[in-house]
Amino acid sequence: MNILISTLKEELATAKRLENKYIEKLEALPRGSFIIRIVCNKQYGYLTFREDGKVKQEYLGSLSEDEVEYYRNAMTQRAEYKRKLKSVREQIKIINRALRGKTK
Repeated sequence: MNILISTLKEELATAKRLENKYIEKLEALPRGSFIIRIVCNKQYGYLTFREDGKVKQEYLGSLSEDEVEYYRNAMTQRAEYKRKLKSVREQIKIINRALRGKTK
């Protein structure tokens, strides 16, 4: 039984490290959704997000194709990290229950 508990504790520590890693990665990426508005054949970028319960837009300026691609990739990465973070938090919850002796 001691081996099982130590294994669960190791898994918990690993999951918490992953959680912190994903949080750091999310903080490094731009938040919100990326929007492009085209005016006179120029692309203008905006990030739309919620802050204090209000929807805000951050103007990014006129964007080149490379910059547009960067923001699109960043939004894809952000969604992937959020999905992984949710999964890791669920694992942490399950491991904590197991260590306390509670099951569903």
